[in-house]
Amino acid sequence: MNNTVTAHSRTLLQCFIANQDALKGFFCKAVAERADADDLFQKLLLKALNSEHLDPIDNPLAYGYRMAQHLVIDHHREQKRTPESLEHEPHCEALSLESALEYEQRIALYQRILSQMPALRRDVFIRRRIKGQTRSEIASSLGISEEAVKKHISRAMDMLKNAMTEYFLVHECPR
Repeated sequence: MNNTVTAHSRTLLQCFIANQDALKGFFCKAVAERADADDLFQKLLLKALNSEHLDPIDNPLAYGYRMAQHLVIDHHREQKRTPESLEHEPHCEALSLESALEYEQRIALYQRILSQMPALRRDVFIRRRIKGQTRSEIASSLGISEEAVKKHISRAMDMLKNAMTEYFLVHECPR
């Protein structure tokens, strides 16, 4: 590319800058976003800067509007080719606000039910379900039978299941 600005390019640039409000107004009417209009005006200035006309242009402003029309047409074609949302957008593993709220509500419910359990049942449940200890490990460390461990876990699960059923009956969204 030639690093020198030709006289014709300089004339076009001066004309476009002097009439930038009118040209930007033209772009604003042709595209939806103000930022797009500003971008198109910048493209117009670049085209003027890079123009290599040998003959003088009789009406630089009319020529600018003609260039602007072509830029708008190109812009709309480009918008059709590249829609705003991707067909296969990457999946985000982050929780949505609704999912996070539901998760927080469930945790609060679990904590409330656990706090209502007898201490031994709560201890057995936490050791088995959260810490992953086996029934025999729990039984030997607490000095109770494996059958007692099994009953405590079963009753704790029943309490949680009943509380969750009640919670969802009360908080279920109408469909």
